[in-house]
Amino acid sequence: MSVAFVLSFIVALLPSRAQEPDPLATWQSRINQARLDEGLAPYGFSSLLAAAAQRHADDLAANQITSHTGSDGSTAAERIAEAGYAAWRWNGGDLIVGENFWVGQGTIDNALAFFLEDPAHRDNILSTTYREVGIGVATDADGRTYHVLDFGARPNVLPVFINDGAARADDAQVAIRLTNEEARPGGEGVVFMGRAIEIRISDEPSFEGLPWQPWEPLVPWTLPATPGEHTVYVQFQDAAGRTAASADAIVLGDEVSVTPTPTLTLVPPSPTPEPTATPVPPTPTIELTPTMVPTSPPPAPSPEGGAVSPSATSESAVPPVVEPTATVLPSLTPAPVEPLPVGITPFPTWTPLPTSTPQQEARRPDAPVLLLLALQGLALIFGVYLALHRGRGR
Repeated sequence: MSVAFVLSFIVALLPSRAQEPDPLATWQSRINQARLDEGLAPYGFSSLLAAAAQRHADDLAANQITSHTGSDGSTAAERIAEAGYAAWRWNGGDLIVGENFWVGQGTIDNALAFFLEDPAHRDNILSTTYREVGIGVATDADGRTYHVLDFGARPNVLPVFINDGAARADDAQVAIRLTNEEARPGGEGVVFMGRAIEIRISDEPSFEGLPWQPWEPLVPWTLPATPGEHTVYVQFQDAAGRTAASADAIVLGDEVSVTPTPTLTLVPPSPTPEPTATPVPPTPTIELTPTMVPTSPPPAPSPEGGAVSPSATSESAVPPVVEPTATVLPSLTPAPVEPLPVGITPFPTWTPLPTSTPQQEARRPDAPVLLLLALQGLALIFGVYLALHRGRGR
C-alpha cells in the first residue's frame, strides 16, 4: 500500500470545507425568504455592498468592537461609498443605505431572529426602499462571529428574479418577480428612471420590436425547452420614457450543475454621476439616527445579542452587542459663502470726483495780498490825478 493511497484515504475521511454552507448564500436565502413571507420582492446581491460589509466585519473582529463606526472613524455610509456603490441620495445629500450587524456565538438564524424582533433592524430587512444587500462575516480570536449586512438602492438597478431566485426549474413555465423604483419614484434627469409602468421581456439582450406590457409584481414566462442554463432579460420603462434593464439566470432540468450567481444588471449606474436633484423625502423608518454605544470590547454575548433603539439618545440596558443601523453620511452641502467685509464698497463703474492738489492750492493768492495790490493801484491813480491837476493850475 503506497503512502499516497493512505494519505488520500485519510483526506477522504476528513470533513470537507467545501461542503460547509456558504454563510453569505445562507444569509441571502434567509433574508429573501423573510421578505417573500411578507409579500416583498427578494433583495439582489451586490458585490460592492458585500465589500463594504466584509471590511467592517473584519475590522470589528480584529479589534473586538461593536459599533457602526469603524476603528478608522468611518461610518457605514462612507464605507459603502468608498466601495464604489453609487446609491441614490436623500434630500440633503445623505446616501440611501443602511446597515445591521450582530455579534455572538450563535447561528445565522439566531441573528436573523434578533433582527426581525428589533424594529430598526426589521425595517432594513423588510424595506420597500432598498433593493440590494451585501453580507460580511468574520470571527474573532475568542470565537465570536461578526455578521454585517449592508443595504442600498442605486439608480437604474432593478433586480429581477426567476422563480423568486431559485437556481433550478423543472418546468419551462416560470414566474418572473420584478422590483420597482421606490427610493426615487420620480427618477432624475434624462437618464435615471423613476417608477416603472411598463416592461418587455426577452430571451436575448435585445428588445427591439418587442411589445410593452404593464408592470406587475409577477409576470409569467416560458423558457426555451432546451435543458441547461437560460437567461431572461427585462427592460423597464417609466412614464417619462426613461429605461433600464436587468436579467436573471436559471437552470432548466438537472443535466447542468451551476453555482447560483448574483442578480445580473445590464445597466449598472456606478460609473455615472451621483444624482443631484431634489429627492422624494424618506420615510421615517429608513433614515435612522445613530446612537451612542460603548466602544470597549463587549462582554461574552448571548446568542441573541442586544441592540439599541435607533431613536434613543442614551445607552440601552441590554448588552451592547449589536448596534442599530447607521444610515447616513453627513450632508454634502456647499461650503457657506464667506460674508463680505463690513463697509462701503464703490459700485464697479463709480469714479471718485477729482480733488485739488497741493500744487493747485499753492497757486491761489491770499486775500490780504490782493487788497494791498488794490490799494497801491488806487494810490498810483490818485497820485497821477494830483499831478495833472497841479499842471493845469499853473
